[in-house]
Amino acid sequence: MFARSLVFAHLAIVCAMTLCLAVGCSQPAKTAAELDASELLSLLQERQHVDAQGFQEMDLGRYRITHPIPGADGPLYVQFHLFGVVPQDRQAKLNEVWPKFEKRARDSVIGLIQRTETEHLCDPGLALLKEEIAGTINHMLKQRLLVSVAFSDYSTDREAGMPWSIPPGQEPKPAPSGGGHGGGHH
Repeated sequence: MFARSLVFAHLAIVCAMTLCLAVGCSQPAKTAAELDASELLSLLQERQHVDAQGFQEMDLGRYRITHPIPGADGPLYVQFHLFGVVPQDRQAKLNEVWPKFEKRARDSVIGLIQRTETEHLCDPGLALLKEEIAGTINHMLKQRLLVSVAFSDYSTDREAGMPWSIPPGQEPKPAPSGGGHGGGHH
């Protein structure tokens, strides 16, 4: 019985988020009442067929975000490489607009991670987090270009010693050799 109610609760959350994404990420002039059934059905079908061919992955960058944990001794460090899942017919548009919105989209993702409940950041499926990130980026872009997002190298850690992510295309800087003053910025 518990499993059945859990499935229904998850389905209700997915439906509610899909509706919110459809309303919040569609053209600004449309309200919920103005969305017709075919638009809602199209959005639901896209979400169900993310694994199907006809979708591309676009690199949206590496992230390492400090997530505060109320009442804990220290923060949680969340690190991942983010990819947007895009229908092929929208990829050119995303490639065109992404450079204009990249910094603001990154800032929105960072803010989202910092205010997300810790249990959602540690959920094995990360379904709610993926929906939230895709919706946040689509809202920033002012159009529904992403169908979903995918993570690569997703991890959470309580230790501050874990190295920060290296942006794609950049190599780590070698450690200074010799006994000079390294600055001590660790």
